Amino acid sequence: MSAEGLNKLFRSEIKFIAGAAKVNQLPKIFLPEVAFMGKSNVGKSSLINTICNHRGLAKVSHTPGRTQQINFFAVLDKFVIVDLPGYGFAKVPLSVKEQWEQLILYYLQNRTNLKLVNLLIDARRGIKDNDREIAQLLISCNINLQIVFTKVDKVKLRDEIIIESEKFLASLGHSCNVICTSSRSKEGAKELQYSMAKCIKS
Repeated sequence: MSAEGLNKLFRSEIKFIAGAAKVNQLPKIFLPEVAFMGKSNVGKSSLINTICNHRGLAKVSHTPGRTQQINFFAVLDKFVIVDLPGYGFAKVPLSVKEQWEQLILYYLQNRTNLKLVNLLIDARRGIKDNDREIAQLLISCNINLQIVFTKVDKVKLRDEIIIESEKFLASLGHSCNVICTSSRSKEGAKELQYSMAKCIKS
């Protein structure tokens, strides 16, 4: 896709089309889907808003755990962005966390039109055990995985991020694309857009 086409795609009208807190609420969608997932304080909503050039598309909060359902956003008639509830720390009851986990697992294992999952990792915190567990789950489900580091404007040594990700993927016996991003500076936004556009066409 050309730069002009990419700009047109991500500057188009993007609509919220559905939210699902339970399996039976998952919408029937036949367009390609690209999902975003990560810890509940990783900056997921901010990144989605950045790449979509829409400040209020996904709700941003300083309180981890605000995304309490799977949210679906249609980009023209081309594809759907899927915002998954965060894992790890969140100020919600254990029963709610377990419900999220069941919902996310069902979605990942049964969504046939899911083309890519962007696994977001806070560059300041590095890769943690629960990130590893999620990556292993995605690989076991044969899902196309891309690692996206967020908040890279707040770290000094970028090379260490890449080295850590390479060691991480080697330990999993897997290879995938790695992108460094910042919602504040918009670093990596175009690269992420290109990767998504390429994926939905494959």
